[in-house]
Amino acid sequence: MAEGTLTHISSPEERERRHRVLRQAMAGAGIDAMIICSRGDEFVRGRVQYVSDIFQWAGWGMVVLPQKGEPTFIGDPLWGLSRVALVNWIQDFRATQTPAVEIAGILSDHGISNGTIGIVGLADITSAAHYMGFQEAFGKTATLVDATDIFDDIKAVKSDEEIENLRETSRIIAQVFRSLEGHIRPGAIERDVLAEAHRLVRQHGCLDGIAQMSRQPYRAYTFGMDAEIERDDVLCIDLEWGGPSGYWVEVRRTYSFGRPSDQILRYWDTRIETLDACVDAMKTGASSDEVLAARDRVHRKYGQGGFDSVAYTAHGIGLDSHEVPWVPGKERVMETNMVINLHPQITFDDPAESLAVGGICVSDNVRVTPDGGERLTYDQDELVDLDA
Repeated sequence: MAEGTLTHISSPEERERRHRVLRQAMAGAGIDAMIICSRGDEFVRGRVQYVSDIFQWAGWGMVVLPQKGEPTFIGDPLWGLSRVALVNWIQDFRATQTPAVEIAGILSDHGISNGTIGIVGLADITSAAHYMGFQEAFGKTATLVDATDIFDDIKAVKSDEEIENLRETSRIIAQVFRSLEGHIRPGAIERDVLAEAHRLVRQHGCLDGIAQMSRQPYRAYTFGMDAEIERDDVLCIDLEWGGPSGYWVEVRRTYSFGRPSDQILRYWDTRIETLDACVDAMKTGASSDEVLAARDRVHRKYGQGGFDSVAYTAHGIGLDSHEVPWVPGKERVMETNMVINLHPQITFDDPAESLAVGGICVSDNVRVTPDGGERLTYDQDELVDLDA
């Protein structure tokens, strides 16, 4: 019987590179081993995938990566190990209900029970139960430190192979939007349009994601209601998907049936000007907060708001849909080949204006370069007139 192949497998060279640069960072920080924690969702599963190629859809997972010696994957029985074996990278993989006890034995086997152990995820998603278990099982002899930023800062700068994975996902989503346009029409049901989006992206091999829509009056993006699209609608569709490799993109496209109102067209032009200014600010060596400064200059020009919003205008993206930097929230000096998803946030003083134009949004992945950002999906945005 012919067997298929997994799509989220890194090259041998890429696998070696990741472990090597992490171990170099560990040596510089005096860390004897990392415990890399994740859970099966789009925001943090990529940490374990980065060091193992294991795509974990549910439950918790951990990888123990020692400074010397072979790594071990420890997984939640909820997800099991059969998929782990298919990946053929980490050879020691175990399922357990007591990960702390398992890790204590692993550290002892490596002779580092008294060492410094960096916990990746301690700053955000390592559960209290797991951490208390670590303290009890090996924290009395080992020194436990937070290694989240050390790990995440390495993962944020993409290799050439990772950039190509991101480009592949962008190509798929652009094709899905082209195919989906034949289904966006007056009388179509929102839910049916977004169901078709899900079918298309899965047909292209995407692993996980969401499809959302917003249309007038713009109160929120939804996963599709049992309601008909109308001819005077201007609607925005948001596709956020991890491609066959597991690398994510978040893209929004706006559609009309005929010429939109002057109010919408004026607002659209300011959105494009804002996006372009933010892309230009994504330069090697600049602070990620320069993206906010670029956004705010355009907003002030047009009397728009959003300066105090805590919602992300931009965030890193890769094997996780949200990575460092967070803009605002986790400032970083931008480095060449960081990839940042951009969707400039805005707020409205007038509720009526928010309902009239607030759901119109642009979004794309952008690669940081010395000369400013390089968009990975579309060179430029357009408000697509489906009647044209």
